[in-house]
Amino acid sequence: MWRNSLRLSSRLLLNPNSYVSSSLSKSAINGVVRSQLLSHYSSSPPSNPSATATSPSDSLKIGLGLGFLNQKSDGARGFVSSSGAIGELSSLASAYVDLARYYGRCYWELSKARLSLLVVATSGTGYVLGSGNAVDLAGLCWTCAGTMMVAASANSLNQVFEKNNDARMKRTRQRPLPSGRITIPHAVAFATSAGLAGTAILASKANMLAAGFAASTLILYAFVYTPLKQIHPVNTWVGAIVGAIPPLLGWAAASGQVSLNAMILPAALYFWQIPHFMALAYLCRSDYAAGGFRMLSLADASGHKTALVALRNCLYLVPLGFLPYYCEFQPYINR
Repeated sequence: MWRNSLRLSSRLLLNPNSYVSSSLSKSAINGVVRSQLLSHYSSSPPSNPSATATSPSDSLKIGLGLGFLNQKSDGARGFVSSSGAIGELSSLASAYVDLARYYGRCYWELSKARLSLLVVATSGTGYVLGSGNAVDLAGLCWTCAGTMMVAASANSLNQVFEKNNDARMKRTRQRPLPSGRITIPHAVAFATSAGLAGTAILASKANMLAAGFAASTLILYAFVYTPLKQIHPVNTWVGAIVGAIPPLLGWAAASGQVSLNAMILPAALYFWQIPHFMALAYLCRSDYAAGGFRMLSLADASGHKTALVALRNCLYLVPLGFLPYYCEFQPYINR
């Protein structure tokens, strides 16, 4: 009995963590071990028959054993509690990461990020061409950042106003608003914040002329072009004007003025957009009809009129390509 008790005590003392995970609680373990230690030293026959009480050495052994046991149980308790806290923090961090991914994806689609990046590319090109022989890289970065925010705001407001129309089109029904992944107030708050921040950046880091072009682009796209799409096919030409402003914005941000040279790149972008829009409108004419948009291709089943408009604007690009050589624009190209 003495050997079995000592063996049980030694196992508990050396590896209490293995017993924490068992059906016995830590308080039960402490009670069992204490009783085993006390019974061992009280039941074993004393070496001196006249000694009826526990010797000081035995008392010291019992005290050391119980103290060691308390230390181990406290360590196990601290280990379990710290493990639980780490698990909770890990779960919380994972939830925040998932939330950030969810809204990040919504904002990416709401702002039409790929289209906005193309707008930034044209704005940056205008900035480089308008800088002359030296390009201010910091100014270029600020201009691109402000342009990106304003473009994201305009695209977001466009989707807010066209939520019901997008829900009826196969090409757009999975966008954040029609699919219900984000609410209209949330989208409006995002668009407003991005638009104000982008305009403020251009006003403070570039100049008021660039900020004015950005604000005009936002107003024309969100509040003129977007509702006009459901009223008249002329919306395509208005949309082309909106798309031609970013190079002018970049030029103005770099030089602080608008000259004849500054109009060449926006004009080329304007005439290029018409064939692009006409081809898209004809290929997706059934989808546009379902969405309630008034496009030129809806009344042109054969596509001849749409093709002629596209061809005419392509031809306009030919003389425009020679215009820089007659406007002292060549030093910028050969730089």
